[in-house]
Amino acid sequence: MAPTYLTKDPVLVPNTGYVFVAPEGTPKPTLPLDIRNLRTLRESVGVSWASIGNTSLENGIAHESEGDDAEVLGTWQNPALRTTNPPKVYTVTLALADFTTETYKLYYGGGTVAADGSFVIPSVPASSTKAMLVVAVDGDRHVVEYYERVSMIGSDGVTYDPAALSEMPVKATILGGSNGLGEISPVMWGKAVVITPPTLDTVTPATAAPGATIQLTGTNLTAPLTVWFGVYEGTNVITSPLGTQVTVTVPDPVETGDVAVQVKVENNFGESAEKPFTIDQS
Repeated sequence: MAPTYLTKDPVLVPNTGYVFVAPEGTPKPTLPLDIRNLRTLRESVGVSWASIGNTSLENGIAHESEGDDAEVLGTWQNPALRTTNPPKVYTVTLALADFTTETYKLYYGGGTVAADGSFVIPSVPASSTKAMLVVAVDGDRHVVEYYERVSMIGSDGVTYDPAALSEMPVKATILGGSNGLGEISPVMWGKAVVITPPTLDTVTPATAAPGATIQLTGTNLTAPLTVWFGVYEGTNVITSPLGTQVTVTVPDPVETGDVAVQVKVENNFGESAEKPFTIDQS
């Protein structure tokens, strides 16, 4: 089953992440829905993709763009007639924490291995062109970035700090491929989910004062759930374990007198049809 995109609260706190590289032009692999297990992820990406290893926890992965800002061009009659569209260069900087032959090649721009196993730094560095895959994971949700072609070489220097893990910063300049510069997914759930929007069957009672607790019945009333009374949001929403009942506190509207509104519910899977309700302020 295809992954499900979050339609509400599509936010991400990337607690863990993985970076893979492959020969340039390598197609984007089909990833498992649950990618919290690195072993499963490695099996899914295939033999063409190699893990880049550990990256910095403190510095993360930095996305940057370089280029001139857009300028507003105008005439005497129209000061804001049009804007320029200057080109942009996008980069992704990785702080590599594994000191291996492969990471040395990325940082130093090539190189060979001596007979004793030491890495020989090349006299003339040359960036390497790779395909790159970045997977940022937040519990059971994640974001996937795929770049068909990036140019990789070291950027800033390496510091041996006795109080921190040493890192080799490598900058990947996005070159673009056959389909734009790259692909990035929306926030996805790490499991297959059947899209079942909530339904609203009854609102009991149909009239109540602000601060009163009323009950809603329906199907797929799963948290996080928002109950709308027209433009006003209900409070103290409590859903039942089976997702068939909800209790909610009637909000206090700005208008005076009785206010006729339409009640609906909304969660990650969509929103329900509306039911009439009156906020009684008499």
